[in-house]
Amino acid sequence: MALVRGMVYKTYTCDDGTTTFQTLVDADEAAIAARGWGAVSVGGDFIPRGFKERRANGVSATTGRRGSCRVGSTAADLWTGVATTFTVEADDNTLDTLTVTSRTGEKRRLSH
Repeated sequence: MALVRGMVYKTYTCDDGTTTFQTLVDADEAAIAARGWGAVSVGGDFIPRGFKERRANGVSATTGRRGSCRVGSTAADLWTGVATTFTVEADDNTLDTLTVTSRTGEKRRLSH
């Protein structure tokens, strides 16, 4: 399956369940429901500098490659454990399926 290139704006929902930010997401990844990206909110705030989105981390059973992907919501199947694999694109434009090994929560840099 060849991936169509392009970026689209999607909504990221924070861990508190109410705060949302707009961010650019690869169009192919945005179309994967298990990643939990919400529809864009026109006029919404962008993700602030120093903010790191939550991620699912995994390893490929076939290549041993390690990788991660951003997850747009805590209700996403990839975050809740309903989905146990995710697909990433390798450097040679092939797709690789990774099995989830861990999840990393969002991080915010605090101002001093």
